[in-house]
Amino acid sequence: MKGFGTDEDALISVLGRYPPIQMNQICLGYKSNYGKTLESEVDSETSGNFGKLCVALSKSILDFDVYCLHEAIAGIGTDEDCLIEILVGRTNADIQAITTAYKQKYHNSLEKDIKGDTSGYFERLLVALVQGNRDETNTNYDVKADVEALYKAGEGRMGTDESAFISLLCSRSDTHLRKVFDRYQQKYGHSVEKAVKNEFSGDVKKALVNLVKSITNRNEFIAEQFEDSMKGFGTKDNKLIRLTVRYRDPQIIEPIKQAYKTMFGKSLKKRIDGDTSGDYRKLLLTCIGEK
Repeated sequence: MKGFGTDEDALISVLGRYPPIQMNQICLGYKSNYGKTLESEVDSETSGNFGKLCVALSKSILDFDVYCLHEAIAGIGTDEDCLIEILVGRTNADIQAITTAYKQKYHNSLEKDIKGDTSGYFERLLVALVQGNRDETNTNYDVKADVEALYKAGEGRMGTDESAFISLLCSRSDTHLRKVFDRYQQKYGHSVEKAVKNEFSGDVKKALVNLVKSITNRNEFIAEQFEDSMKGFGTKDNKLIRLTVRYRDPQIIEPIKQAYKTMFGKSLKKRIDGDTSGDYRKLLLTCIGEK
């Protein structure tokens, strides 16, 4: 970045190559050596989607998640898709780190900001998720009883007991819920995902479907998110950038790439290659371990 112009290939070779933990060390080292943040320097030297991705890669994943959540809530309208994507399927430790960092950065609680920008059962679901209070280790709950509880809250009654669905899906461990989903399928001949689609509508339906998918198979869920960012007319670049930055660690992205190929019959590399261009494309592919 020194002098006139920018060496984009050199930037790509560093920003796209290192996994998040090493990148954090590079960012700290840069500030120690040059007295300014790598993020601010990159921001002033790049532009467009390439610039957005460069700046995102110059943040820690925690700082980037917090920034994206605030952007999704701040200003006119709400980016519900971003809120769902970031908050669904996270561990208690993830959520606690996010809520703490959000408060430090924006001097307001994430829960309060969510309540001010959403409503109804979608708000209730997001508030339940940001408690970070899932019982992650206990698998001794009664599977049969939880199957019945889900059925009675939805298909087994007139109307839907939305609170019962939200409570159960946000409090039980993923391992236990996978057993519940399997038993539900066996007993009622269709999936919990289908039951949610039949019983809910709007943003809360989308969020609960994503939550069920994430619990069922996390890698397939993320692979589907990648596809969603590129399918149809135009590319949802902000979403593609968020996913690439968050999941670029080689140990995390490899099983996602395998799931993508199985689900969609082509490689994630080929999909990104056909949907993007220039230095932006080069950096995306470098981030996912492809060139």
